[in-house]
Amino acid sequence: MSKTIVYTKTGCPFCASLMREYRAQGLEFEEINVSLDPEAKNLVKGTYRVNRVPVVVRGGQVVQVGDRTGKG
Repeated sequence: MSKTIVYTKTGCPFCASLMREYRAQGLEFEEINVSLDPEAKNLVKGTYRVNRVPVVVRGGQVVQVGDRTGKG
């Protein structure tokens, strides 16, 4: 299975909700907080062309932006 990375930011309720869902489902992921990591923030904006979180990346491809309903 491809590695899943969830890009979040501090205080984001949509990020917290998505991570709770993943944990409840037993899905493994790595959280990267763009509020604390300027390089990750630049990567999300530059490489993935996304300006909001959460951003879920699997196998190098963005598979979800926002929570399950697209909010974020």
